[in-house]
Amino acid sequence: MTKRKHVSQEALDASLLPKQRKPIPHAFVLDAISPLSPYTRPMFGCLAIYAKDKIVFILRDKPTNAADNGVWLATTQEHHQSLRREFPHMRSIQVWDKRVTGWQVLPVDALDFESAALRACELVLAGDPRIGKIPGARTSKSGSKAAGKSSKQIKTSKKHGSTIDFDAVRKVALALPGVEESTAYGSPALKVREKLLACVPTHRSAEPGSLAVRVGFDDRAELLAAAPDVYYVTDHYVGYTAVLVRMSRVTPDVLRDLLGMAHKFVTTHEARRSPSRNRRKPV
Repeated sequence: MTKRKHVSQEALDASLLPKQRKPIPHAFVLDAISPLSPYTRPMFGCLAIYAKDKIVFILRDKPTNAADNGVWLATTQEHHQSLRREFPHMRSIQVWDKRVTGWQVLPVDALDFESAALRACELVLAGDPRIGKIPGARTSKSGSKAAGKSSKQIKTSKKHGSTIDFDAVRKVALALPGVEESTAYGSPALKVREKLLACVPTHRSAEPGSLAVRVGFDDRAELLAAAPDVYYVTDHYVGYTAVLVRMSRVTPDVLRDLLGMAHKFVTTHEARRSPSRNRRKPV
């Protein structure tokens, strides 16, 4: 006779309840821009806010790197000076090695946090061009195209079930100047002048069948916003200049463009940094 597991009525009742959602951090921001009918997506373990065709804010409230908690503004470096006159406590994201990126944060520990965040909402409602980015769009020369393609142009096929694997990645990457096969912490990797270009991620937070590819933080944010089903990042990788890619969801053309972007990043941006500042490999 088959034994039946005894399930208490309390446990059964609890299993039927809807799962409790995490509270929205700094929810007053969503209320303030409600006339624009904003929508949200998870990003970097936080909550990204979109208005029409633009990403405008990221709301962050996490126990790690608490200094970056608050409202992140989607902007570009050319607007930093004028925005700082509006928001004296605005600064660059610290979790990204204190380097300057387009993203800026209104820190939650600033005395004027709520008033500053509400002022940012007013600017968005007024259509101020300094806040808000169309995912993938380039507005400054500093973010020039990589290998003939910008992150906006690096699309993904809607047809999943791609046959891309690391052998395919290797073949495409080795056609780029200076790329060599290597390893990183025992994982298959590709490098340019001993600098990591791409690898099979070994950290347990990465999904099986993923590829870690080196890209700049702004490019990563745009890829994540444009195709969150293809590109992703876990808490472990947030501080690294890299994006995780679900290989089953990219086409050969997309892979070629993505590795071209990575090659330009590694050979130009990374070459400007002194050896002592090189970061650990994001594996």
